[in-house]
Amino acid sequence: MRIRLQNDGVAGASTSAASQTNLTQSGSSITPASGFNTGGADQVEISSLSESISSASSALGSQQADRVSQLAAVYAKGQYQVDSVQLSHALVSHALASGSVENDA
Repeated sequence: MRIRLQNDGVAGASTSAASQTNLTQSGSSITPASGFNTGGADQVEISSLSESISSASSALGSQQADRVSQLAAVYAKGQYQVDSVQLSHALVSHALASGSVENDA
């Protein structure tokens, strides 16, 4: 199977996707309509946009892991302090934004 993803811009994605994804299904395999045959080997080509997204995602994951490690170290030393005003503000804002405020009266 061969899959090819291209970055031709977000605005033209819906029209260009149909022309670029020119695949036909024959039996249990999918082959390009142009007759290209991979000989049974699976291949994937990813555009520069997809590579950028993947890189950004990896960087974000690394930053989050570093932050968790820093917080764990501070907590282990007994120095972690919560700002109760900031925490309560964040909890109320999240509840209001999600519409999950319930009355227990």
